Amino acid sequence: MASWYTHAKSLTQSEAPMAKKQSAFIGLMQRARNVKRWPLMAQFQEEMLSTHIYEASMVAHMLGAIAADVFGEQVNPDKVASMAIFHEGSEIAGMSDIPSPVKYHDPETTAAIKKLERRFEAMLLQTLPEALQQRYQPLIEQNKEDIHVKLAKAADVLCAYLKCDYELSKSNSEFANAMQEMEVQLAQYRQRLKAVDYFCKVFLEDAKGTLDEQTKDLDWVQRANTLHLDGNRGQ
Repeated sequence: MASWYTHAKSLTQSEAPMAKKQSAFIGLMQRARNVKRWPLMAQFQEEMLSTHIYEASMVAHMLGAIAADVFGEQVNPDKVASMAIFHEGSEIAGMSDIPSPVKYHDPETTAAIKKLERRFEAMLLQTLPEALQQRYQPLIEQNKEDIHVKLAKAADVLCAYLKCDYELSKSNSEFANAMQEMEVQLAQYRQRLKAVDYFCKVFLEDAKGTLDEQTKDLDWVQRANTLHLDGNRGQ
């Protein structure tokens, strides 16, 4: 009995310091649901950063899969998706979404904001336990020359393009100029990255369509009609 008590007490003492070392990392990442994108724009449907991260990660994984499986490139789709998950780390850590016209107003402003982004990324990284920082450092403080980061950024642009197209489809002319900017950026990515061009040829148009258009090749309508008609006959 005494030995059990001694063992339990030693476990409690050894675990006590750990209880004092709580990390805010996950809590900060969850703050993405509170960060509004396109903050200066009137939106038909408001977009939160958490939604954008999900969509960008999904598209990023597809771009990575295309690069690897269609074009035989040395690309890991899971790594591309991971880059997309953390590509807005500075916004989550406190910067929020800075409109592009502000961020790129002049070289001095751009340099200052980029410096702030790096600082907030470092702050986010430092909230992690030291044992985990090395693993997450390349995901948060990303190397812009890494093909996985480039594909994740392309996914970011694709999602912004689709957002502009959606808003314009709802007669929201607020996004007309933004759409022109996205078209220019997307055209450049299509020229530089074969996976992006392939994605646009295969997935982009249906991504902009209605549910009926997106499911036109499925046989659910015929199955539903058959079920209802047969059911009526059975009655």
